[in-house]
Amino acid sequence: MPDVAARIHGAMASPNWSISTIGAIIKGDPGTTTYLLQMANSAMYAGVTPIRDVEGAISRIGMDSTRSLIMAHALRSMFRTRSKMLGALMRQNWKASARLAALSAVLARECSRVSPERALLAGMLQDIGVLPILNVLNKFQDQLNNEAQVVGVLDRYAAQVGQVLLKQWEFEPDMVEVARSRGDWLRDLRSDPELADLVLLARLHDKIVEGKANDLPRIDEVPAFAKFPLGGVMPDSSLEVLHEERASVDEVLRVLGADQ
Repeated sequence: MPDVAARIHGAMASPNWSISTIGAIIKGDPGTTTYLLQMANSAMYAGVTPIRDVEGAISRIGMDSTRSLIMAHALRSMFRTRSKMLGALMRQNWKASARLAALSAVLARECSRVSPERALLAGMLQDIGVLPILNVLNKFQDQLNNEAQVVGVLDRYAAQVGQVLLKQWEFEPDMVEVARSRGDWLRDLRSDPELADLVLLARLHDKIVEGKANDLPRIDEVPAFAKFPLGGVMPDSSLEVLHEERASVDEVLRVLGADQ
C-alpha cells in the first residue's frame, strides 16, 4: 500500500481517529493535498462555497471516499518505469480508469439507484489490479517487446489481482465485486441493481464509443441493463443518457487530470 494511503489506513484503525488527524497526514503530501481539493471543488462534489482547506474537503467528500480516492491517486503516482511500452500502458490505464469513473458517476446520477460518489470510486478501482501487474512486469522491462502480449496478461489477470488487493486492503464487499466482475458482461448474481452492474454498463458503453466492442454483446443484451431505468440506446448500441451528459463527463475527466 502506498505510504500516504497506508498511514491513513492505519490512523483509521484507531478508535480515536479524527478528521484533523487524517488531514494532517494528507497535508504532508502536497500532490495529494492539491488532488483532494480539486476533487472537493469538482462538479461531482461542489457545494455553494469553494473549499480551501483539507479538513473541509474531507467533510464534503466523506472519509471513506477520501481514503479510496487517495489510494487510487497514490498508486498511480508511485509507478515509475524506463520502459516506453509499460509507461504508455500505464498512462492508457489511468485515462481509461478516469473515463470509467466519470461515466459511472454520471450514470449513477441519472438512474438514482447508486450514489454518484461511490460510482466514481468504483470506476476508478475496477482496474486497480492492472497496477501491481505492471509493477511486476517492470522488473523484466528489458525483456518485453510485445505490447499485445502484455495487454493479454493484463486482461487475463487484472480482475483476479484487483479482487485480492481490495480484499487485503479491507474494502467493502460490493467494491471488491466491482474489481472481480471486470469484463464479466453476463454477470447476473442478483435481481436488484448492484454497483458492479452499473460500472459494467459504463465500461461497455465506453468500449462501444471507442470502437473496441466488436466481440462484445449489445448493451441492452447484458443483464445489468434491465436493472436500471436508463431509457434507450443509441443506434451504435451505446447509452443515450451518457451521450447527452458529455459535458458532465468531461468535467470529471478534467478534475482527474485525464482530459488530454
